[in-house]
Amino acid sequence: MKKKGICGICPHKCPVLVTIEKERIVKVEADVEHPEGRVCPRGAMASDIIYSETRITKPLIRVGKKGEGLFRESSWEEALQLAGKSFLKIRDKYGANSLVSYVGSSGSEDATSRCFTGDKPFFKNIGSDNDMGCGSICNTSSNKLASILTYGVPATELCSDIPNSDIIFVWGKNPKTDAGSMRVMKEIIQAKKRKALIIVIDPRGEGIAELADIWIPIIPGSDGALAIAMLKIIVESGRYDKDFVENYTAGFEEFANYLRTVNLKKMSYDSGVSEETMHKISDIFCSTTKISLVSYTGLEYQLSGVQNNRAIQILWAITGKIDVPGGICFRGSDYTVFELKSANQAIGSSEFPLFSGITGKGQFTKVPNAVLYGTPYPVRGLLICGASPAIMYPNQQLWHEVYEKLECFVVLERYMSEDAKYADIILPSTTFYEYESIVNIRDGMRLRKQMIEPLGEAKADVFILQGIAENMGFGDVYPKTKEELLLWMCKGDKELLENLIRNEYGVFEEKKITYYKYKTGKIRADRQPGFPTPSGKFEICSAYIQQYGYTPYPEYKDIRSIENLGSKEDYPLIMTTAARSGLRFCSFGPGIKKIAMKERVPTIDIGEKDAKKYGLKNGEEAIVETVFGKEEFKVRICPMAEGSIHIAGGTGSCYMEGEWRNHNINNVCSMNYSDPISGFLILKSIPCRVLAKTIYNNKNGEKHSPLF
Repeated sequence: MKKKGICGICPHKCPVLVTIEKERIVKVEADVEHPEGRVCPRGAMASDIIYSETRITKPLIRVGKKGEGLFRESSWEEALQLAGKSFLKIRDKYGANSLVSYVGSSGSEDATSRCFTGDKPFFKNIGSDNDMGCGSICNTSSNKLASILTYGVPATELCSDIPNSDIIFVWGKNPKTDAGSMRVMKEIIQAKKRKALIIVIDPRGEGIAELADIWIPIIPGSDGALAIAMLKIIVESGRYDKDFVENYTAGFEEFANYLRTVNLKKMSYDSGVSEETMHKISDIFCSTTKISLVSYTGLEYQLSGVQNNRAIQILWAITGKIDVPGGICFRGSDYTVFELKSANQAIGSSEFPLFSGITGKGQFTKVPNAVLYGTPYPVRGLLICGASPAIMYPNQQLWHEVYEKLECFVVLERYMSEDAKYADIILPSTTFYEYESIVNIRDGMRLRKQMIEPLGEAKADVFILQGIAENMGFGDVYPKTKEELLLWMCKGDKELLENLIRNEYGVFEEKKITYYKYKTGKIRADRQPGFPTPSGKFEICSAYIQQYGYTPYPEYKDIRSIENLGSKEDYPLIMTTAARSGLRFCSFGPGIKKIAMKERVPTIDIGEKDAKKYGLKNGEEAIVETVFGKEEFKVRICPMAEGSIHIAGGTGSCYMEGEWRNHNINNVCSMNYSDPISGFLILKSIPCRVLAKTIYNNKNGEKHSPLF
């Protein structure tokens, strides 16, 4: 039997055709009748993933010491009662804010997300301000902060008009490894066929860079240096849209004064991009307004990530590429000015007040301080859903110490993890194939059909959370049955639900792009020309950024300015990590044997010139070292910006297969350095050095056991 539906392996909702035999999924293919039908390599292995021998299918309660990974099976009733009772005990003893929840990308299905981010986030129901998620480390900086603080709307309300572009800049993103429908990649390929110019700015020369007409290899973390250098060249040569700048921007003169202090030679040195290339790209950039931008998380994990991102947006704005054919456009209209939220008691809100003001949440990077040192107050209870901070955040040992000190640690998961082995209670979640819900899709909603029955005693995350809530006194906040869940996701609209049931591919609200809305008053809800910002203009100097005491305009800060990270002489390379993979999804992947066999080992990716310079040979072992630690990886020589390396993130769990369990990139990263506005860690710009293992051993007089 074959069923059309939505892929249930990750939250990105690809339309698929599922073959089911004897009530088991045996094959997943792209739904070719749907314009966005796709199955990625990970999705194609759905059967191996769903029916993996490592699936958790019964509730587990810890019986050994924390970290030993020893559990006994329990009933749902016992596990849910214990979780609820333990959390309430902590609240009564330490206060509501001693409870923290965290939902990760693997748990970010729409219904689950609503439990943590809707009108009543989970622990908020009993007074805690500390419902958090992977927005502390992904997406929020680029898609919320940078965009809201510049345009006045989140990036989800913007789109690049690629079909009408003459030139496409791909900056800090690799659409070739996108999850989901790969709509942007398809548009780029079509643009390439009609001879549009593709310019890729990225340290890595693989993936989307292979399609580039011009590849600009840039030092990781220095995107702001290039953007500000281009702005200096363009502004000082007068090649900007003077009408737009004069009538629709705030802070141009203040920013122009800063640009006069910028030294192009220094920006070139920091970025690894020659001054000649900077001028060449600026000339191309000023040749037309029909230039679109494709960017994302590559710009987030930097010392001045928010401001670097804003500098790039300003490039488009002051050269007339906003709200025009082929440029960056608004998907909707009638936007009100974004109002900052109150999160004064949330952990991390004092260190990153603007992040909390935009998101209404705390910054999870500061939770370890609350657990270990009681700063700003003690945290003693943690609920994690579909996430692995011990793998995705730096310093795994730190997370182990955090988990050991918790008085109640509950994990909702499908597989064992570095985090789950420290849990007091593990509650088995279904995959998204095993329950029915309503999900948001581009410009609409769709019914996610249940394809198979849950394995063992696994339950959907939303029903697990309802069960815990039931034992804490707020169970009525969440749905208890499939019927209640579907109506809940439709916000009580029975007619909408009936339409979704009738329409296999969903219900849509067509959004047609129109241009120059900022001139006609169609962007703002008050129908005045301009943008939905506090100033009513495109904010080069952000009112909110200034309100919180930061420099209001983009000011580039290079990672080398932090002396504690080591000198360039001692640590000459910059490492970037945490890039996407078509097989792995965040922390998920290497724990599945078949996936690990296809992507056998994390490597040090390094360019040929640097490899020769440091005596590195393809396939041989080498040591990567930062001021935080050292790790061994195998060398892979490939196209990379000179002076940089890349190492895959998501490594180092005892539950991973093969070499993925042995090599932990977390050991050479740190929780202590971040963008001062967002709190995002500097995972994509860490000074390091690399030595061949034989050279390292001779230099240090150490003996190491073989890697392989």
